[in-house]
Amino acid sequence: MERISLSQLFTLTVFFQIGTTIIFGFGASAGKDAWIATIISIILGLTAIGLYLTLSYLNPGLTLVEWFPAQFGKWIGTPIAWLYPLLFLYEAGRALNDVKYLTTSLILEGTPYWAVLLLFLIAVTYIQLCGLEVLGRIGEIFLPYFLFMILLIIILLIVGDFLKAENLQPVLQNGWLPILKASFPLGASQGFAQTLEFAMLWTAVHSSQKKIVKTTCYATIFSGIMILIADLIMIMGLGESFFKVEIFPMFSLVSKVDVGEVIENLNVLAVMLFIISATFKVSLHIYFAILGIQLLANIKKGRKLIFFIFPLLMYLGYSISSNIQEHLQVAFNVFPYNLWVLLLWVLPTLLLVVTLIRKVFR
Repeated sequence: MERISLSQLFTLTVFFQIGTTIIFGFGASAGKDAWIATIISIILGLTAIGLYLTLSYLNPGLTLVEWFPAQFGKWIGTPIAWLYPLLFLYEAGRALNDVKYLTTSLILEGTPYWAVLLLFLIAVTYIQLCGLEVLGRIGEIFLPYFLFMILLIIILLIVGDFLKAENLQPVLQNGWLPILKASFPLGASQGFAQTLEFAMLWTAVHSSQKKIVKTTCYATIFSGIMILIADLIMIMGLGESFFKVEIFPMFSLVSKVDVGEVIENLNVLAVMLFIISATFKVSLHIYFAILGIQLLANIKKGRKLIFFIFPLLMYLGYSISSNIQEHLQVAFNVFPYNLWVLLLWVLPTLLLVVTLIRKVFR
């Protein structure tokens, strides 16, 4: 089995949790209070990740798809375990739709969807064939540049006087209900509770369980701070009304940058941030799905499964939604309630209860 270091675990966790949220407005339904929803989402997400790490500790040497058969038995646990590779593939398809719509809407207008998806998936397929360790090393190289681009955007927005602190006021104008709705299940699940997928990876980390726990928690706090900063600058730069209605608020904000008519049109930075994080997120979704299928089906060489999954991903990326409005409607109002609540919250909690009971009476 491939091995990765703690620094690679940190990097991959950060890229996975930030994912495509860097270009969308995290918790935008809460308006100017989205930053409060982000903080609550981080806290709830850390709670969920603590639950997953506890399950990993109680099931040493086993991955996510092996937990359920081990605790529920083969006949009940195996069908439940199969739900997770299917979920990962579906999430990969949704992330591909993010790439498809952003790319064809903002930088390659008129380009056929299939062309964008094909080129992106060819790159992702090559990464899969190279393996997890290579993906981790690429992450270590790209993270400093990723953070530098974010810092550069913030500095240029400050220098250009585009950020208005008054856009954050008044706080709690609409009460707590919109904030809580934005926080759970969407906010807490998007990126944070999704880290359950890394339960497929923790057994591959070349370190102790204690250090894995610390590294994962530090990465979650770090990525949460990055998302919080992104939300704050989007709200201050665009104002509540535009922040709520813009499909790609970060792109809209960066396109406003004009410093002395010398530095302007920095759209490319926003697009690069999105493409980099989306590449890591899609790659990890696919890697976890392939590993899950490999373990459940007892396949010796799992990497070649990418060639069978490739057509499925093309299909999902092309047909999972007919337009961006439908895509976002499902992403924000259907998917979190119908899949994430069950698979990221209910089943892991039930599994923990069963595991503890079995441990007590063993």
